Amino acid sequence: MQKRKSDEKKILKNSDNVVTREIEGKLILMPLHKTSKDLNYIYTLNETASYAWNLFDGKSTMADIRKGISEAYDVAEDKVEKELCEFVKDLKSIKAIL
Repeated sequence: MQKRKSDEKKILKNSDNVVTREIEGKLILMPLHKTSKDLNYIYTLNETASYAWNLFDGKSTMADIRKGISEAYDVAEDKVEKELCEFVKDLKSIKAIL
């Protein structure tokens, strides 16, 4: 997968339409809706995904996030790139990040 330069500088932010809760050491993402029948998803994030989620702060670029994950978990940036792109795609599909 070839990186696009525009993606490197992209800045993402957690949506206000999602709340997070930590339950038994796991980060849970839940949508904000008026009724429980509107609840379409609940995501449970693993440690790496939780780390990434906290970097979607509206300040860090995708390059910063990829580098941060790579350094924190001692994983090659190209491997992080693929997983991060999939994670971002999933989060965008549920409107959890902007």
